[in-house]
Amino acid sequence: MMFFIKNDHIHKFPVPPQCDATHGSEHLRDTVPHGVKPCLYCMHRWPKQDKLVNER
Repeated sequence: MMFFIKNDHIHKFPVPPQCDATHGSEHLRDTVPHGVKPCLYCMHRWPKQDKLVNER
């Protein structure tokens, strides 16, 4: 899984549909650094996601 930092928040790449962040020229990384805030939409599991995983 890859991540990028935008506006002091860490986001997943590719960005999930519920997040409105866009990846521009930000550096992609494979680790989560200290001192950044997690994006609520990218870094947390949502009940809808669990439902989709169970249906597969």
